[in-house]
Amino acid sequence: MKTILTTFAFVFFTFFSFAQNTDNALKSIPEFSFIKMQSEGIFNSKDIKKGKQTLIVLFSPTCIHCKLALNHFNNNYDEHLKNVQIILVSEYEAKDVVPFLKENAPIFLNNKNVELLYDSNYEFAPIFQPTSIPTFYLFDKDKNFVAKKMGSVEANQLFNLIK
Repeated sequence: MKTILTTFAFVFFTFFSFAQNTDNALKSIPEFSFIKMQSEGIFNSKDIKKGKQTLIVLFSPTCIHCKLALNHFNNNYDEHLKNVQIILVSEYEAKDVVPFLKENAPIFLNNKNVELLYDSNYEFAPIFQPTSIPTFYLFDKDKNFVAKKMGSVEANQLFNLIK
């Protein structure tokens, strides 16, 4: 009987946890604050430009899928992304990220539409709840959640949602 109750409790709480952790739980851009990599200071959610779609990307310079996705975004920037505010967030410091971008996605360096941010306190995961790297979060011009895509293959689907 004890095993049955334990199994029931585990299944119930697991289901409840998954039900709470859905993409629909993210209704708009949550509050966040990360260190700028290409200039001094902090960038937070209040600094996001109004009237533009926003793409927030969690990536790592050690991730092959991040390399593929960001390279593809680099190559399609003018056609699909030039009117989107892009926020690239990594748990790696600029000394690791900048050479990675220089080699794989140079269009994102020193670009007025791109913020390159360092998550020094590992706060991205509890706020956005990604399940893999890279993860892409697209928000509309009013900061409402549009889509969450993961990996280098799903990232391509964002082009259809960008206006």
